[in-house]
Amino acid sequence: MRRVNHSGMHVAARRGERGIVAIIVALTLAVLIGFAGLALDLGKLYIAKSELSNAADACALAAARDLTKAVSLDAPEAAGMTVGSSNRVLMQSENVSLSTNSNVTFSKQFTGPYQTKASYTAADVPSIGYVRCTVTRTGISNWFMRVVNASLGQSAVAATAVASTTQAQTTCALPVGICTPAAGSSYKVGDWIPSKVGSDNSLTGNFMWIAYPNDPNDPSSGFQTVPDMKKLLTGSGQCSLPSLGTQVGHTGNIQSMDGAWNTRFGIYQGSYNAPPDPSAAVPDFTGYSYVPTKDAGGNLIPGSNVFPDFRDREREARAPYQGKTSTNLDVQGAKNGAQPSSYYANGSDRRLALVPVVDCSALQSASQKSAIQSWACVLMLHPMEKNINGYLSGTIYVEYRGDGSDPTTPCATQGIPGSTTAGIGPMVPVLVQ
Repeated sequence: MRRVNHSGMHVAARRGERGIVAIIVALTLAVLIGFAGLALDLGKLYIAKSELSNAADACALAAARDLTKAVSLDAPEAAGMTVGSSNRVLMQSENVSLSTNSNVTFSKQFTGPYQTKASYTAADVPSIGYVRCTVTRTGISNWFMRVVNASLGQSAVAATAVASTTQAQTTCALPVGICTPAAGSSYKVGDWIPSKVGSDNSLTGNFMWIAYPNDPNDPSSGFQTVPDMKKLLTGSGQCSLPSLGTQVGHTGNIQSMDGAWNTRFGIYQGSYNAPPDPSAAVPDFTGYSYVPTKDAGGNLIPGSNVFPDFRDREREARAPYQGKTSTNLDVQGAKNGAQPSSYYANGSDRRLALVPVVDCSALQSASQKSAIQSWACVLMLHPMEKNINGYLSGTIYVEYRGDGSDPTTPCATQGIPGSTTAGIGPMVPVLVQ
């Protein structure tokens, strides 16, 4: 048997190789630990940045909410600093610091310049439209980066947000426009606005049917037809609202709009039978109506009704519309029984809606148009009668519930930014950067 002898030099080389492997492993571990430490430090800074962004957003929104064109910017500045300081940073371990006026600055334009409140006079304040909050946290200790470089022992992060105000979303609109009040007068909340229903189902008086442009952003796109208007009444309404100044059209003679109108009271008759799918029916919570009364001479008393009954009993009980015996209104074909409970689960305040305020004198024929001057919130008071010689003698009423830009109107959906061009809804804060 042949024996192979290894020289001492070869054994020494093998031992040297084992030493190099140990050095490589040690260096690799050091690099990996360094990368892990760097990731932890950067992660800490990222979290701090996110926390500061939340604080800046909250500060800007709170300050913008108080941009009321008042004579002082003290209120929006204080609101922004108070709300922003209530946020926390560094993994929620401490409150955000907003201690100087430079944290909250204002501008007339989005592009700036942004300056502190002291830079503006009382005459400037009404034109201030933007507020910027800047939040900074300095001296954040790094855990591992300082090992690599002593100058990296501390870091600073900052966040900025800009907010302004826009008009809130509102309920959708009916294909009806109310006329501008007479010179020197105005509508008051609770006023009953009447219109007369003609034999062709047209409306004449203080409100009338109107057609919106097919494309609210392009009035030249043509106007809706009668079938479209019926769909607005039986559906959600006109939800893409045209801006102020947009021309709306008179629709001329309209036949059989009463059935579509009455669906908003939960009354489905003729071709407007409630579909099997409750979500497609979308009735009002109740078909019960306000009931106008007459004086001894048989004349209607505007504003008279059974408010307590409606408010305190019928609506709470979801009473159905009972027909002529309880309201004196003959709508022909109304269902006397209660709607299935499944319909009520999908119901809403379908008799509350926006309508444009227009110059009705300009809408005397189907070819004429009138510009939207403002928006108003109205309540549909009662179903339309089939017989124009019925109890109301062809008169129909809506109740004025306030200007569409009034934050107290029931048509306003508070807190949700809406259209920036429609000119409706109360002003609400919105982030723009």
